[in-house]
Amino acid sequence: MEPPRLLDLAIKALVDNVENYDKDLVKTIIVPFRQKMLTEMFEMARNHYLKCDGQDDDKDKQWAILPFLINSSIYTKLHTYHLPYMSCDSSTVTNSRYQEFIRCLGANTPNLRELRIHRPTKKREYSLEERELNSIMQLKNLTILEIRSVRVPLSRISDISRRCEKLERLEADCVTIDVELSSATFGDDFAYVLIQMYDFNRAGPMSLMMRRKMPTWVPKFKDDDTQYVKLCLRPRNNQDLFHLVQWYAEKLKEIWLDSSHLEIIYEFPHLPQIKIANIECDSKSAHVLRCFMKRNGESLERLYLSGVSIKEKMSFSEILNFCPNLQSFTLNCCTLSANDAPFDAMQQLKRFSWHSINEESCDKVAFSSILSAPLLEIIIIDLSKIDFSDNATIIGRIQKREILRNIKIICMVRTMNLIAEEEDASYLTS
Repeated sequence: MEPPRLLDLAIKALVDNVENYDKDLVKTIIVPFRQKMLTEMFEMARNHYLKCDGQDDDKDKQWAILPFLINSSIYTKLHTYHLPYMSCDSSTVTNSRYQEFIRCLGANTPNLRELRIHRPTKKREYSLEERELNSIMQLKNLTILEIRSVRVPLSRISDISRRCEKLERLEADCVTIDVELSSATFGDDFAYVLIQMYDFNRAGPMSLMMRRKMPTWVPKFKDDDTQYVKLCLRPRNNQDLFHLVQWYAEKLKEIWLDSSHLEIIYEFPHLPQIKIANIECDSKSAHVLRCFMKRNGESLERLYLSGVSIKEKMSFSEILNFCPNLQSFTLNCCTLSANDAPFDAMQQLKRFSWHSINEESCDKVAFSSILSAPLLEIIIIDLSKIDFSDNATIIGRIQKREILRNIKIICMVRTMNLIAEEEDASYLTS
């Protein structure tokens, strides 16, 4: 067995006793050996399991020395997940130790452009408070900031979004709401803002994603270059729904809403710029959906509905009359009560999709009325049972070029065997 190297012994001695040394002296002495020591730290962390006795709090000691090793003006990227990692179930990193490292970044790595902060272990909860976030705000060249599984107050996230003027992208998935919500929280500097609150709690946490430039995946709407705000909610009561929806009501372009836990409401907040809605009913009451469409359906261009039950007696006619400007209409695990799509309310419709995973349903569903939409280009059907009783009429109208004149794609997934049995149904796969 080879004897330990002097550098290994020196690193171990420094790690074990760093709290007892003068920090300024350590910074001065360590400079010529910093990169070498950091390399050795990675190696020691990887091999820690070979020597671990389960007694020392090795992870915490490791994070105590990191502020002296991660110290260079040439660093432009830092991901805490990539710091020296030791697999050790007997020790963990305390929140105070973790915060101490983050507090050093403003002074130690002033030229960071990309900073990704993840919690160092799953055993504890971690948070960033005022001093740590003030340190981040010193990073004047920062363009990307990502904070994962670490609690951070909304007020300070708002401050960072304003103070870090070069920031292009900001993401945080554990934001606690410590200030009154308002549409001015982030201003208009970010083109795209996504706010998610699924496990709803008035104090948080919420998840944020903000982009200075509009992402390529965001839909573009005619004559609209304003800020794009998307809100994803699973509220437990009406108060929570109104509190958050009204916060961004004037800017909201897209909403995802699980309404399955909501009580009866009499009127949904008006969302003057809403373009896309994804409403999840979970086979429960569709009352909230009806209130939403009644107030906001006219401005919608895309509508996605999930879990609408036939017991709610909702029909094509009701939905499309509320939403006459739809260009895309998707149903997922829904059963509508009537095949009565009105021609006048489908003048803009270009895409229609209907999916269901319910193989046991005895009810056949019909969608032929939707085929009269004059601009329809794409039809995607994935249903186990379809009512083909009006095939002859529909095929005749297609042959006369009365309907489906602009069709580009027809895709029918689980119904191909049924279609093949229909003598004149070859048009559906052409």
